[in-house]
Amino acid sequence: MILNYKAQFFKIQLHKSCVPGFIKLHCYLLVCFCCLLLISLDSHSQNSVQVKPGSGLLPVPQSVSLSDQEYLLENNWLIVTGTNILKADPAVQSLTAELKERFGLTIKLKSVANRSSKLPVVRLIVKAGSVKIGKTTDTNRNALLQQAYYLKLDKEHITITANAAQGLFYGVQSFIQLLRKENGKTYFAAGEITDWPDLDMRMIYWDDAHHLERLDAMKRIIRQASYYKINAFSLKLEGHFQFPSASALVEPYAYTPAELQELTDYAHQHYVELVPFLDAPAHIAFILKHPAYKSLRAFPNSNYQLNVLDPEADKLILGMMNDLIEANKGSRYFLFSTDEAYYVGMSEREKKRADELGGNGRLFAEYITRIGNKLHEKGRKAIIWGEYPLRPEDISFIPSHIINGVYDPQTASKFKEHGMRQLIYTSMQGEEPLFPNYHRLPKEVFSAKSSSAVDDAEPEGTLPKGRVSEVLKDVIAAKGGGKSNFMGMVVAGWADAGLNPETFWLGYAAGAATGWNSNDVTAENLTTRFYNSFYGSNTVNIDKVYKLLSTQAEFWDKSWEWEPAKNRTPIFGYSSGVYDTPKLAKDQFLPALPVPSGSDLSLNKNWNTENQVLLAAAEKFLKENDELLNRLNDNLVEADYQHYNLQVLRSVARLCRQNLTMLLNLQKINHFMKLAADATTANPAMAISLIDQGLSEVKNIRAERNEVLQSVTAIWYQEWFPRVQEANGRKFLDLVDDVKDHEPARTVDMSYLIYRELKMPLGKWAKQVLEARNQFATKNNLPARNETFNWEGLEL
Repeated sequence: MILNYKAQFFKIQLHKSCVPGFIKLHCYLLVCFCCLLLISLDSHSQNSVQVKPGSGLLPVPQSVSLSDQEYLLENNWLIVTGTNILKADPAVQSLTAELKERFGLTIKLKSVANRSSKLPVVRLIVKAGSVKIGKTTDTNRNALLQQAYYLKLDKEHITITANAAQGLFYGVQSFIQLLRKENGKTYFAAGEITDWPDLDMRMIYWDDAHHLERLDAMKRIIRQASYYKINAFSLKLEGHFQFPSASALVEPYAYTPAELQELTDYAHQHYVELVPFLDAPAHIAFILKHPAYKSLRAFPNSNYQLNVLDPEADKLILGMMNDLIEANKGSRYFLFSTDEAYYVGMSEREKKRADELGGNGRLFAEYITRIGNKLHEKGRKAIIWGEYPLRPEDISFIPSHIINGVYDPQTASKFKEHGMRQLIYTSMQGEEPLFPNYHRLPKEVFSAKSSSAVDDAEPEGTLPKGRVSEVLKDVIAAKGGGKSNFMGMVVAGWADAGLNPETFWLGYAAGAATGWNSNDVTAENLTTRFYNSFYGSNTVNIDKVYKLLSTQAEFWDKSWEWEPAKNRTPIFGYSSGVYDTPKLAKDQFLPALPVPSGSDLSLNKNWNTENQVLLAAAEKFLKENDELLNRLNDNLVEADYQHYNLQVLRSVARLCRQNLTMLLNLQKINHFMKLAADATTANPAMAISLIDQGLSEVKNIRAERNEVLQSVTAIWYQEWFPRVQEANGRKFLDLVDDVKDHEPARTVDMSYLIYRELKMPLGKWAKQVLEARNQFATKNNLPARNETFNWEGLEL
């Protein structure tokens, strides 16, 4: 509309009769040029986010003073370091690499500036005591001083000053985030930043239980984490590490000890501590499913939890921990995950000892102490989840050198009184499939008819304001409570539902940023800063992309109902105890289409009428999916960075779309069945033709499903090793966890993404319809049709 108005204005001016002919020609050419320019400007205004200086800084600095005055950074600048800063210093390496990769700048490095040189300089300075810090939540101020920096920018002089090398590295990351590129040029705003973290440790948890990134991809991920001043990276590998002491559980693709050490060293070069992760005594079906370790179970008929009193179980766990430590030299921490150890003290093997000690919580504390002390002897600080079955009165029986990794306002003061330091635990994903709940689907749009797949949904499943908002709220509440001696925070991204971790970066970056500074920030501002720093300023409504992906993924889940799964491993127990009889797991399903009668093709129900709310919602979401894919395609062209991430997001959008088109194709099939039933008397041949068209739609659904799965797999495998039954002389033992029903464990390969469709009896339905069709055809002297429907086949 604006462009049309401008064009009409020029048209009116051009046709004034007082303008001579030759001037008219020149005016016409000028108008054409102006219109093209306006189109370009309008397009740019739609495709770019006009950002203020510093709006891409994440975490938010403690003190920022930036002007609207911008200057050029060009190749004629020099990077000048003091004599105490080597060329191999991580800050120097990061600065030169990021300038080259992000902005195409190759700036020369000098250890000492030529006094007579008049070239503009970026000066790097490390001097103890040069940067002061303000009030902090963390009481270990020496650790915080090591990370502080001061950044001053003017036309020809940029200075990054720090008390220590780590602070200099963080100053470089902020400087890179400040830079803006436009039309092939790089700009920076004049001003000053003084910055330091509020909490020493800002850790993210990376879950590789059900997949494994290639080594170069994991390095990229670690480097990306350091860009957001994340300084600890807990890596859960399970069978994806080649344990020398437990070779039976190693999966087809697994890091060698040398590769894990390589990752550890690489992380240290970016001031990231790679923290090994191992569950015990629970969540270890990846161990206890193997015949070699079956005797270590707390309950003989469950692979979920080990017997905390079995010396051989201790020997196994400590051996595995030692394997990880030996391949992780130089690190200080170990995440000894005591998560959801529901059944400690409940088995016949453990009851007597629990009673002697005074309860299941005391037995749990005894186990934590025994393993934690062994880690302490190895020079590692153990981080645990200090939760159920621990009671407040059990906490004093745990050594104070152990760190509690999960804040609970009900028990926090007890940990503090006992001298234990704590972390604030947050999560970017709990149970939601495909994409985190950064935004929520309004209840009035569509709600499922059945409950969730599990009985004890995690607390983070209820997120009325979305993940980032809830994290900020929890962090502010925890810091303000005054109940803990905090040393950091951990942001978890669980892969239990099979999400690609690329979808977690908003949560990782914004969540960890609250550990650096949570004062005077909002979830909206943290999110916007993430978009600007992660994708660059030339994005196309990227916030709408995240909103649409969030709601599309939620609808993907809620569009199906839940029912007991008769053909899968039953569930042994839940958070409050063991079932008397193992309970059936749950699978998602859709109401079955009606099968026409063989005599007259009549139907016993109208599937479309019964599912009209679902189908109306599917039509609405399909239109939104059109918009989502268009915006993703635009961003793949326009965004400055993260094109692989955008490909992953697009693959998620395609999974959502395939579900929508399938629902609407089922509507079409039912419509063909209904038309066929109506045509049987007047035109039997037409009725048969309509039945055939409905059967052809089944093939179309299968073909699209398989093509999307293949496409998604190809994208994810760019950075993942394949999920396979056998490779490298090792086999994957395909037995599932009998307490936690994790989607990726349902199949060995990537078909877990379409598992519910594979189990959908549409192939059986097609066979029944074909039989009815042929019965009716024979009755009416029409040709039979012989065909098989390999519904579960994955070939194209």
